[in-house]
Amino acid sequence: MWARKCGAPPQWPSRVKVMLQSVATAALGLAVFDYMSNADAGYLDLSAPVSTTVLCLEKDAWPMRHSSSSWFEGATWMDWYEYRENMVQYVDEHRCMGNTSQSGVLCAKADVPLNELEGSLGVPLMATGEWPVGRNDAVELYGYLFLLFTFIMWLVVLVHDLALLSARYHNGVYDFAAIRRRFPCSRLLYTVWGFRFFKRLLIGRGILCCRRRCFQRVGRFWGILLAPVFLAWFVVAYNILIMPVAAIFFIIYPVRLSRVMLFLTCLAMAIYGVILSVHACIWMSSAERRQTYAIIWASPTREGGECICGCVYALKGSICTNLLLIGVGVAYKAFSLCFRCLKGLRTSNWAHLISVLFPIPLGVYEVYWTQPDGGPIRYRVDGQPVQAELAFDSFALMDEQPESAGTTVNLAPCSILQEFEPATWSVDDVVRYLEALHLGRYGAAIRTHKVDGPTLLQLMRLDGLSELGVTSEAHEAKIRERLGTWGANSASSGHRNSNREMSSPKMTALQAVPEKHQDREFVGCCGFPCIYGENSRAGTKDSDDEAEEEPCVVAVEAPPAADAGTPRDVLASTT
Repeated sequence: MWARKCGAPPQWPSRVKVMLQSVATAALGLAVFDYMSNADAGYLDLSAPVSTTVLCLEKDAWPMRHSSSSWFEGATWMDWYEYRENMVQYVDEHRCMGNTSQSGVLCAKADVPLNELEGSLGVPLMATGEWPVGRNDAVELYGYLFLLFTFIMWLVVLVHDLALLSARYHNGVYDFAAIRRRFPCSRLLYTVWGFRFFKRLLIGRGILCCRRRCFQRVGRFWGILLAPVFLAWFVVAYNILIMPVAAIFFIIYPVRLSRVMLFLTCLAMAIYGVILSVHACIWMSSAERRQTYAIIWASPTREGGECICGCVYALKGSICTNLLLIGVGVAYKAFSLCFRCLKGLRTSNWAHLISVLFPIPLGVYEVYWTQPDGGPIRYRVDGQPVQAELAFDSFALMDEQPESAGTTVNLAPCSILQEFEPATWSVDDVVRYLEALHLGRYGAAIRTHKVDGPTLLQLMRLDGLSELGVTSEAHEAKIRERLGTWGANSASSGHRNSNREMSSPKMTALQAVPEKHQDREFVGCCGFPCIYGENSRAGTKDSDDEAEEEPCVVAVEAPPAADAGTPRDVLASTT
């Protein structure tokens, strides 16, 4: 890694990248807020004014649609209450008393200075004292909600990913099982939320009353009939009960609850994204229901004073379309993060970083794997690949298997062509390999001892090539260096199958790790999962500062290898 070569301390390149990626995600939410809260005249349909005539008020009396700088002024809040409570009285008290050329003019024929169109828009006040249909503040409300959730998401992602990068804290991020054990009150929240009750009605299990199940036959009917009520209750309880309680506990236990807090935040953001999409569809279908704004401008009076005049307009269709796209994009992005969090919440050892996405080589696909007994995994049938879609997670469904808590992934490079894969060579293939290296003099010993590809690899690991008569260090180095790059030119040559099953002897992850670090778990630099949380091994004492760059491996427990013995024992077993 270039950063480590430049002298960067261990783990700091990863930490800096996580910080930058999390800020980039937060910047998208800030851009959405800016678009939704800073509307100007370009957002409005100027060809169809909602108000008929121009309304003129005293200077500084027309409230602005979005003016956060005046939120801490008491007079602003008093004016807000007055025009919301009784617009007729507010307009009469602040009506401009001077004679201006704009007063009473039709909005369709009003003369507005171009430089005034660059200013902020005002609250839609009507000369008749009646609120227009689209008087709501929905767009600004959505903008502030997305800003709030974006800030929470940025904070939680930063805490979560930095914890996973830390040797001290990466075992402390809880999954669902740990939360149920350490926070029993979470079950009470889930019960009050009512989702379990609604689920039992839909699947026909009824409800439990005095240790007896009732409404099993008619439960599905009532579940479907009351679905809108349950849905409304889910949204309300989620916002006023679950999210506040989760936020309070997250403040107390930031690392432990970072993953579940991120899941809940993304789920809430996705819900509001869907609601915004539905709201935007309603605005697109009916111009009368669209949110309204007031274009205001200064108009001088004949007495030398100044009034503020304005007309009310609704959002135009293209802006409603943009809001629909924003809602769909926010919902899609939030749901995607939810599913990524869910993998680590089901089983902690399948968790991964949220802010960083790792590219997976296409050679990994199609992915095939089975249960320990050789049968197909859950949700797949015999012969069906676990994942054959190149644009989706190659580790799909692994966290949903019964044995997922005790499994992980161990990937290793392998040759594409079988003639370059020594583990598949026969005795004749080994002889042809040596002849290609101009070392055919050792062919007789190879045939005498019946040394095939796996045996050759085992002798090389035991430094036993001298048993075959290879006494020259140059010849031994040549045999080792060219292995894997020179083929045996055998009849078995050809491209490997699409799933590229490893047939060569695999070096286990613990063997690939330096001996002094074999009791430590690693966050793989390639993004492969490792063991965290409640399912991890305890007692990690390593600090974050290491003197050497660690290999890209995932540390997992490996079964003890059988004693291979001496090179003579290996040759004796082949003969």
